[in-house]
Amino acid sequence: MADFNDKAYESNEVSWWSNWAQTSWLSPNAYVMLSQEFDEYFFNRGGFLDITKGAKKLIGPMESEFEARKLTPHLFLQSGQLDAPLLLTLEKLGYRIVDQMSVMEIDEPYFETNPDLKIEQVTGNGVKDWTDVYLDAFYGESSQSKAVTGAVQRAAAKAEETTLLVGTMDGRAVGVLALHRTDKVCGVYCVGTRRDQRGKHIASTMLDFSHRQAVGEDRRLILQTILSDSVEGLYLKLGFRRAYMKDLFVKDPRRTLK
Repeated sequence: MADFNDKAYESNEVSWWSNWAQTSWLSPNAYVMLSQEFDEYFFNRGGFLDITKGAKKLIGPMESEFEARKLTPHLFLQSGQLDAPLLLTLEKLGYRIVDQMSVMEIDEPYFETNPDLKIEQVTGNGVKDWTDVYLDAFYGESSQSKAVTGAVQRAAAKAEETTLLVGTMDGRAVGVLALHRTDKVCGVYCVGTRRDQRGKHIASTMLDFSHRQAVGEDRRLILQTILSDSVEGLYLKLGFRRAYMKDLFVKDPRRTLK
C-alpha cells in the first residue's frame, strides 16, 4: 500500500468540495473556500493542505477574503500541525475552537450489509434521485435543491475523478454517497440515508461497496466527519480509524487581544 499523509487526504477533500464552493489559493498550501449558494460555515472556510512555519502570515489574507463577503472567518486546521506561534496568533486575533473534524481511514473493515440494497452508479436523470436523498438525509427538506443539484452536476461531469452512487430498495432511492479520487486516495463524501430508512445498514452496505472499489483501484479509502454530528462512533464500528484531527476555529472579534 502506498504511503499516505495529511496533505494527500487534505488535497482530496478540497478537490471534492470545490464542486460545491469557489476555492481561492493564497499559496500552494493555503486556500479559502467560499460559496454564494450555501451559507453554512462548512462551505465557507479557510485551511491548509500542510501547515508550514509561514502559515501565520496567511491568516490575515484569509480573513480579508471573508471580510470582503461580510462573513465570519472559519478555519479548519490540522490539530497535530498547530505550533505555538500560530496558536498565539489565532488567540490574539480572537479565534476560538468550536468543533473538531475527524479525518478517518479504513483500517479493519467490518461492514454489515443489506442484501436487498441495489447499488448503482448515477447517470443522466439519476442526479435528481441522488439529490433528493441527500436533501432528505442532511436537511430534511428541499429548499437547497437547486444549489445541491448544481454541485452534483459539476461533480458528475468529472467522471474520471468522481463516482456518484445511489442505493435503492423496492425501486426507491434510499441511500447515496460520492467517491472522489486523487492520486492513491479515494474519499467518501455525502454518505446519506433517507430518514425513514435508517437502521437498515444502507450506509454500511454502500461503504462496503466503496471499500471494495477502492481496493480494486489500489487506493486508500478515507472520509471525514464533524464530531458534533455524533456519527464518528458508527464509522469506528465499521472499521475506520482516526488518521488525524482538525480543529474548527471561528473568529469572535470581541475577544481580539491588543
